[in-house]
Amino acid sequence: MKTKIAAALALFALIGMTATSAHADPPKKDNNVVYTFDDDGLLGKDMAANTPIISTRPKGQKQVLLRPRLQFVQEMLKSVENM
Repeated sequence: MKTKIAAALALFALIGMTATSAHADPPKKDNNVVYTFDDDGLLGKDMAANTPIISTRPKGQKQVLLRPRLQFVQEMLKSVENM
């Protein structure tokens, strides 16, 4: 069993040493590159017509959860007057 493991490790080491390593291409020294864009077809003639309209929902009205009952307003005023 140990000989099989040793043989496998030796085989992997041999393959690893004989494999070629990858090298990147040397950088090219071409400094005279000019890019000219004559027409940009994505912009179109008028940007105002092409822009989408973003709309949001209007804010809702906030209501108080605790409201006095309208039927008892007169009774509440009477009780305050008695104090």
